[in-house]
Amino acid sequence: MTNQTRKMTKNLITLGAAVAVALTPALTGSAAATSARPWMNTALTPEQRAKKLLKVMNLEQKVTLVHGVLTSKGPIPSVGTVKGIPELGIPDFVHSDGPAGVRNGTDPATKFPSPIAYAASWDRSIAALEGRIAGEEAQDLGTDLLYGPGFNIARNPLAGRTFEYYGEDPYLSGIMAAANVRAIQSTGTVATLKHYVANNQETNRMLGSSNVPDRALHEIYMKPFEIAIKYSQPGAVMCSYNAINHEHGCSSYYNLVTNLRDRMGFTGLVVTDYPASWDVTDLKNGLNIEMPGTFRTSLPLVKAALDRGDITMKDLDTRVKETLTVMFRFGLFDKKKDIRPINVERGYQAAQKIAENGAVLLKNKNNALPLNPKTTRKIAVIGDSARLALGGGGSSNVISKKRDNALDEITKRSQGAKVTFNGSLDPLGAANNAKDADVALVFVEKISTELFDNVTLNLKPADENLIKTVAAANKKTIVIINSGNPIAMPWINDVAGVLDMWQPGAAGGSATAALLYGDVNPSGRLPQTFPATDGQWPANTMTQFPGDWIGTDVNYSEGIWVGYRWYQQQNKRPLFPFGYGLSYTTFAYSAPRLAATSGSKSAPVKVTFTITNTGKRTGASAAQVYVGKPKSGLAVPQKELGAFTKVYLQPGESKTVTVTIDPLQLSVWNSKLQKFLVKSGVYKIYIGQNVDNTPLYLTYTVR
Repeated sequence: MTNQTRKMTKNLITLGAAVAVALTPALTGSAAATSARPWMNTALTPEQRAKKLLKVMNLEQKVTLVHGVLTSKGPIPSVGTVKGIPELGIPDFVHSDGPAGVRNGTDPATKFPSPIAYAASWDRSIAALEGRIAGEEAQDLGTDLLYGPGFNIARNPLAGRTFEYYGEDPYLSGIMAAANVRAIQSTGTVATLKHYVANNQETNRMLGSSNVPDRALHEIYMKPFEIAIKYSQPGAVMCSYNAINHEHGCSSYYNLVTNLRDRMGFTGLVVTDYPASWDVTDLKNGLNIEMPGTFRTSLPLVKAALDRGDITMKDLDTRVKETLTVMFRFGLFDKKKDIRPINVERGYQAAQKIAENGAVLLKNKNNALPLNPKTTRKIAVIGDSARLALGGGGSSNVISKKRDNALDEITKRSQGAKVTFNGSLDPLGAANNAKDADVALVFVEKISTELFDNVTLNLKPADENLIKTVAAANKKTIVIINSGNPIAMPWINDVAGVLDMWQPGAAGGSATAALLYGDVNPSGRLPQTFPATDGQWPANTMTQFPGDWIGTDVNYSEGIWVGYRWYQQQNKRPLFPFGYGLSYTTFAYSAPRLAATSGSKSAPVKVTFTITNTGKRTGASAAQVYVGKPKSGLAVPQKELGAFTKVYLQPGESKTVTVTIDPLQLSVWNSKLQKFLVKSGVYKIYIGQNVDNTPLYLTYTVR
């Protein structure tokens, strides 16, 4: 048989199979799937089903699954869809934005607080609550995959999407992202970790290169992804716009295969940001789905690349099989969409709980808070953001069906007190009302959004003047911050209290009122250091941030010294340290001990201690355990977060808790061997309420 005859025979067989499949009625998955569609047999594993389906697909069908299209207006609204193949029973694969709720471009959904608030809760159940409700609403709206959580490290507090991420620490970020992913995926919705990797600014984000030393790349920027993958098995990862060390994020075999798949064990699909593919060979280098904008994976380009040998059919088959496996794993072939209105009230209540738990009380001089409704009969509410439901811009800008505002909710909660209001641009009128009030509540905001980095952490001059003017008129002035970033506070000594609500979302008004009146005790802790002054932070030179040539070359020359690691190394005192936050009650830590005082390099470390609520109110403490690694020729931070837990206590109650430090948190990255290693030696274990307040101390020896 000649080569031409073999090729013709193969094509006829493929055509015959396709015709047989096309003539077979659509089936939902069952163990009794017909022989024409064996991939519909639900008794098989997702991998086995994907393999059987791949065998009958022709080139055009395969290429259909490696890119998406924009479909914001339907038939099912989304920010992008991988079109299905009806003749094979392959459904549309519908994607929507999802860091702060479902954003499909059309339908309303719950507008959750900015994701930095989830991290500020230091409570896995809070990240899970958002994930579960967002996942359920995604199912209600016909979305199969959410682009979230976003959890890039806060390298510099000016970064525009700081509000959308989980702070400056790799371990906290990874653990909270894992909780969010598990909850999203428990609903049958695919979660997407983003943006992989070193995507830490908006300036020139599509063309810039993040030039990261190898150790920092793995210990700081990849580690959150590694932790989240280990504990949640996400269905998807989004590769980032930026290049990493001059290799595009969606084109890097080293990042997408060597690290993400081979070393971290990721088994899902990789999807681009919009647009972030640079060449059809991205398919060979680990990319599964190109979303709209660059069109590098069109049928003509794929055919040409195959003919040239730039990619092989095995490369294409591998990527398509990985995508199909995810689709089978999440039941996309086996269930019919049940599109219906979301449960608005359930979402609103969840958003309120998240806002309450993520809020951080930063100052409370002379117990200015909580407010007593019996004695607080005149209230001056000041500032435009008291009348808004604030969230971040860009992919987190969710359309909300129900929302409140702080002015209305404070008025309701005040039990008939006289409540006055003045806008942000009326400092004299505000001072007048504040002078006669029992308390002055000044609301200030700092806008955060995708596309733009900030140029300062200072508030607008008008807002700073407003605070100072009102504080001069009323000693009991409380500032309520609505911002997704840290802010500088040159006015802090002038006010009695500061409550950081972040960008509190649709139910931010109710949450703010509940916290101010003590219906809820503040228990949030900072996931990011607040600098003492504008400019006191890591990556503070132009070549570091936003980088040379307006962000074209972003030089991470600070290495691993990011966030609180940098403040310790430089011996600089911030305004508020990582992990800081106040409560309306007090806590005492005692009786620290280890399950074992020494162990092997692969052994987890179990740390036990007791927390007592020594105050008069029910409250929660975010217990934090830090690790000091031995110095053996490699510079290491004084302390690094190794474990944490949130403990809820009644007045006078004590609880003994045990946390486990994973060996990964004891390790350092070895660039020569390209893996994490735990060194022998003595490790210091610090226990306390923030990185600068760790009164309990133990040592542990790794043999």
